[in-house]
Amino acid sequence: MEERKLEAAESLALIGRMIQDTRNRMERHAGRPLLVWGYVTVAVTLAVWIATARTHDPRWNLLWLAIPAGGGLLMRLTRPAQAEGRVRTFVDRVIGQVWLVIGLAACFVSLLSIFARACPSILFVIVLMMGIGTAVTGLVVRYAPCTAGGFAGIVMAPVLLLLPPLWQPLLFIAAFAVMMIVPGHILNYRSNHPQNR
Repeated sequence: MEERKLEAAESLALIGRMIQDTRNRMERHAGRPLLVWGYVTVAVTLAVWIATARTHDPRWNLLWLAIPAGGGLLMRLTRPAQAEGRVRTFVDRVIGQVWLVIGLAACFVSLLSIFARACPSILFVIVLMMGIGTAVTGLVVRYAPCTAGGFAGIVMAPVLLLLPPLWQPLLFIAAFAVMMIVPGHILNYRSNHPQNR
């Protein structure tokens, strides 16, 4: 098979098709990752907040470990059947790598908050990192609700530092609703009602 160099117009068209393929796949699977991770995070945050507020026992913070465990399990259980011959595009790999780096960094920072004596507000750091990941995903696939939700999360993160610690989880929940749950439901709606786009 003979290789040939792509002209500029062909390269741009190929990149455009890759972005559109990723966006279509994202819409076809209807925001499942956003909804899974958003709802798991909100549920665990509520559980930790209520348990620690009622008992004043910091050991309830170990419930935060339910986010990666529960989210990972739900992602696996709700995974759509793989299409025969599905090709992962460069854009798919970029988004996957962005979330891999952000996820590992979030785990690292979370572990720091457990083992280090001086650590910045973990909720601030997590909202900031997840906001960046959501905004980058939205920008790469050109999906405005993800982009707007991600930037809203980035703006909400420093506001967390202004609240008393008891009320920070409420803004944390609101940030995840804006960053992940709302864009996920918009994706679901668009996936189920393609004529209304």
